[in-house]
Amino acid sequence: MIINLKRHALSLILLVAGIAHFMVPNLFLVAMPPYIPWHKELIFLTGVLEVIFAVGLTIDKTRYLASVLTACYFIAILPAHIHVSVNGIEMFGISSPILLWMRTFFQSVFIYWAWSLRHDSRKS
Repeated sequence: MIINLKRHALSLILLVAGIAHFMVPNLFLVAMPPYIPWHKELIFLTGVLEVIFAVGLTIDKTRYLASVLTACYFIAILPAHIHVSVNGIEMFGISSPILLWMRTFFQSVFIYWAWSLRHDSRKS
C-alpha cells in the first residue's frame, strides 16, 4: 500500500512537472547553468522525459527501467539545482537561501525514492 502510494505520488509529481515544462518553460530557464547549451531545448526534453518516467512508473512491465532511469535523471539535473542554490536564484517563489538548499537536498529524497521503486513490480 505505501509502495503504491509512493509510486503514484512520484508519478504525479513527474507528470505535473513534465507538463509544466511545456506550459511555462520560462520558469525553468533561470535554473539552467550558463555552461550548459540549448536551454529551451533541454527544458522541453526534460519535460518529455518526466512524462515518460511518470507513465513508466505506473506500468508493471516498465517500472524497473523507469525507476532506474528516473533516479539517474534526478542525478543528472542536480547541477541545475545546485546552480540555483549557489547563486540564490529565486525558483517557484522560493528565494530564501535555506529553502533553496533544502530544495536541492530534497533531490536526494527523489533519487532514493525512484531507486527504491525498481522492485515495486514484484510487490504490486
